[in-house]
Order: sequence, then C-alpha cells, then structure tokens
Amino acid sequence: MSVGCKTQKGFSMIELLIALLVLAVGLFGMASLMMTSMKSNQSASMRSQASWLAYDIIERMRLNADTATQTGSYLIAAADNAPADPNCKAGGCSNVNVANLDLREWKTQLTQANLTGAVTRAATNAYTISIFWQEDSSTACAPVNGVPQCSFTLRADL
Repeated sequence: MSVGCKTQKGFSMIELLIALLVLAVGLFGMASLMMTSMKSNQSASMRSQASWLAYDIIERMRLNADTATQTGSYLIAAADNAPADPNCKAGGCSNVNVANLDLREWKTQLTQANLTGAVTRAATNAYTISIFWQEDSSTACAPVNGVPQCSFTLRADL
C-alpha cells in the first residue's frame, strides 16, 4: 500500500490575512483619492464662482458705461459692505442709483458664495476686479495668517 500525498483544501489563515491587508491598502488609497478629488472640486467651484461674479460686475459696468467711466460710483473696497438700497425701482433709477444697485447685488452674491471682492480703477476706463476667498486645503494659494488666501483678478477696459 502506498501512502498518497495530502492535498490542501481551502485557504490558510495567513493567506486570508494577507488578502485582507492588500484589500485594506487598496481601500485606503481609494478613500485618499476621493478626498483629494473633493478638495479639488471645491477649489474649482470657488474659482468658477469668482470668475463668473467678476465678469458679472464688468458687464453691469458696461451697461452703465457713462457712469462707470465718469464717476467713481463703481469703486468699492473688499472690506466694504453692500451699499444701501436706493429704493428707486418703482419710480425709475438714475445712473448713479443703478451703480449702487449693481454693487449691492454683486456684494450680496459675493457674501452668499463666501467670497469678498473689490473694484478698483487705474485709469478712466481701466478697472480691476479682485475676488478673494480662503481655502483650508489649498497649497496653491499664498497663506495669510496660516490660512491659504486665494484670489481671482480680472482687468478690463470699458
């Protein structure tokens, strides 16, 4: 009588632990990738909103170009609050009142998007729109008080 070789059936405990370790490393890698993707999407969303709002105020200024180029009605600092409502819609607004309404709506939209913005002028018709926001996760933005301060700047001639 010959004695046959034993055949192994199933997995050993060591093989099972190694398979679980490989699976865990892969899942942690996927979780890290998803977190990085979410941070990038948030950053892109903020930059997109900043771009849209910068072009929005420029278009509003182009619609009221005489007031924008001949007065300082559209100039506003980042720290300034939205101008008061001139309450002129029912009776008709002057061009300066339209500028105040434009800035009020723009500043309100900035606040709702958690952004701050400023409008400055270098020459009669050369404007700079600057929009700022903070991102805890961004490494591309310069830190201010330890928190990355991101910005979008648009220069336009009316």
